[in-house]
Amino acid sequence: MAVEFRANIEEDYTGGWFIRLTDTLGDESVVCENMVDFSDKIEDLGAKYANDIQVLWSKNSDLTPEHFKEVYQAIEMMKSEMDEPSI
Repeated sequence: MAVEFRANIEEDYTGGWFIRLTDTLGDESVVCENMVDFSDKIEDLGAKYANDIQVLWSKNSDLTPEHFKEVYQAIEMMKSEMDEPSI
């Protein structure tokens, strides 16, 4: 059974956003300042579970629509890159 990770998108109040990534089994939480950081940290945290993880996404109610769109588009781009066959 996959370990549940929670990814919550939040405003950083300096004009940007961040993702609070929480390993619910290990009760560990890290802050990801961008999608590259998120990718690196989820790989690191997921390694101890052989990457058998499930990510549940949420957002704070004060997240701006622009920041939500920015994160959503970055997630979709990451998904499409993962689905591309490697040569």
